[in-house]
Amino acid sequence: MFPVFADVPGYPLVFVVFWGAAVIFLLAMARHLRVFASTRPAVEQPRPSGEIGARLVGLIEYAVVQTKMFKDLRAGVMHAGIFWGFVLLTIGTANVVTGGIIETILSRPLGGAVWAAISAMQNVVAVIVIVSILWAFWRRLVSRPRRLTFNRDALVILSMIGGVVATELFAEVFEFARHGDQPGAFVSAALAGPLRGSLAPDALDVGFVGLWWAHIALVAAFLVYLPFSKHLHIATAFPNIWFRKLRPRGELPAMDLEREDATFGLKSLQDLGWKDLLDGFTCTECGRCQQACPAWNTGKPLNPKTFIMGIRDMSVEAEHGLDLIPNSPIVRETYGLGGATPAVERMAAPIVDDAIPYEAVWDCVTCGACVEACPVLIEHVDKIVGLRRNLVLEESRFPAELAGAFRGMEGQGNPWGQPASTRLDWTKGLPFEVPTVASMAAEGGLDELEVLYWVGCAAAFDERNKRVARAFATCLSAAGIQFAVLGQEESCTGDPARRMGNDYVFQILASGNVETLNRYGMGERTIVTACPHCFNTIGNEYGQLGGTFKVVHHSVYLQGLLADGRLRVADEGPTSSVTFHDSCYMARYNGVIAAPRDVLGSVPGVELREMEKSGKNTFCCGAGGGRMWMEETRGTRINAERTRQALDTGAETVATSCPFCMVMMKDGLADAASSAAATSSAGTVSARDIAEILADSLAPSQPAGRSLPVLQ
Repeated sequence: MFPVFADVPGYPLVFVVFWGAAVIFLLAMARHLRVFASTRPAVEQPRPSGEIGARLVGLIEYAVVQTKMFKDLRAGVMHAGIFWGFVLLTIGTANVVTGGIIETILSRPLGGAVWAAISAMQNVVAVIVIVSILWAFWRRLVSRPRRLTFNRDALVILSMIGGVVATELFAEVFEFARHGDQPGAFVSAALAGPLRGSLAPDALDVGFVGLWWAHIALVAAFLVYLPFSKHLHIATAFPNIWFRKLRPRGELPAMDLEREDATFGLKSLQDLGWKDLLDGFTCTECGRCQQACPAWNTGKPLNPKTFIMGIRDMSVEAEHGLDLIPNSPIVRETYGLGGATPAVERMAAPIVDDAIPYEAVWDCVTCGACVEACPVLIEHVDKIVGLRRNLVLEESRFPAELAGAFRGMEGQGNPWGQPASTRLDWTKGLPFEVPTVASMAAEGGLDELEVLYWVGCAAAFDERNKRVARAFATCLSAAGIQFAVLGQEESCTGDPARRMGNDYVFQILASGNVETLNRYGMGERTIVTACPHCFNTIGNEYGQLGGTFKVVHHSVYLQGLLADGRLRVADEGPTSSVTFHDSCYMARYNGVIAAPRDVLGSVPGVELREMEKSGKNTFCCGAGGGRMWMEETRGTRINAERTRQALDTGAETVATSCPFCMVMMKDGLADAASSAAATSSAGTVSARDIAEILADSLAPSQPAGRSLPVLQ
């Protein structure tokens, strides 16, 4: 009846064993889907047109090719060997559980050459998988990288995969030794040769039958075990990547504060979207997010890996009380099913202090390093900010030092709490006028405006960053750019409030700014800012409130002025070594990496020395996510660790392109210089913005006919 497997005693039992396991797998997956159905719709629903192409490309890049896995080359090669080997070997298993139909069909073309080629491929792949599995055991048991979680589940899965592959290969070896070689399977044939002369036919039969059925038993056990294992990502990674966030990474989910039934932020599982739960079930526990997290690396309790695992654990606990069939009134009446009270209670359990400690929620600097590192594209930051929203807006539970920043933003329009009347103080002493948009509008000169310079709160109120504003304004003036500022009409973009969880204050500030910008027609002009946080919020988030603006970071704008010949640097300059600190909100969130380096590269005498963590893999300065207004009381200060990385380059200057980074690096260098363990050169290293470095190098004669000194 099944001639391909005529040598296998009791072969028809395969259908009972395998397909019975498949049914159990499907029922377990249905249970998972039930808990998904108890949550909210995903924040970002894929649209039928316009996104399919992008999602398909992402699926190939991240799920098929698995590009992010190869950021750790050795682990990437090992994983590729296991994953792709296991996938390719599924051809043989599929042939077994379908009665040999695959082999029967593929043995006909070209006189059996196609099936012979497949057999050869499977032999090679089996060896690769076994070697990769042994390598994985070495990593888990011997070398033990810090980011890996040592648990029984991983060892069980590795053992199962290794067992599935090894039993399939060696069953074929014993089969060849007993019944003769088959075309293509050259590895099995080579291993079978020595067995023919050393084992009796009965022993070969026992070995073949035992290994063959062990293979089927392990395949069935793997199917049954998989839904309850972290290796469920084998099934969930593809949909998780397909349904990934396509909107800008720096855009947090919108909040409707007017809904009467709204739950502000995320408190429990039922407040999450189904995609958030899918993130939990897709977590591979690889620890790459943990390894990248600046908070975890400096001794804080925040661990993005255990946070996502915690959401998964809460989901698993909740689903045990959910009926497999949705418990509608008709179902209850027909089948007498009771309410799922334990599940309802578990779905309503707070995430904070269960999946993640309260302190860890506030340790996050929203740098996005965890999201960048994750090979299956899990969104950690949006969830953490969602938890903050609930703590702030519903429970009024947040660190005490944030109260002052909230009051300052709500009352004075800036987290420093300074009066708006001082927003133009940074212009004092400049040898040229910095007009306001209001004054240009009053004089009917808005048509001449090329650029609105969005100064930002830091450059307006922080003494060190005022020098950056003067340097950038000097560059604009030297290039002959007709620019203006909002002055007292500018207020905080709301970025700190939003990332600290206070979306109410964010919407007040952002709505006011959108109204002001629209009133002056700034949607038709270019807005330039030296603050990545302002850049990200205006460009990526103001659209939620009706504001669509073209905003450019000052590094990109200066790069353009240099490339267009509107700014000219001196022919010669003093030799200096510079290391550039990438801002998370520029490099990681918005992909601006080359521009600041091009600006530095245009300055004569500058030698750029890269830190190990740079570009999209940059290490945060420690000020994002509202941490600028919070003290670090646990572990090492994040800016101290980043300063150490900068000092290790031996550079004389740490260049920045963000006011928050400027403050943190300046303070870090000062602390390093005063430390007893400071090197003799630590006190001579300074932090400077790229605009300051460029302004100091301008040629005496500019294309626009003027060159202005930078006021210190």
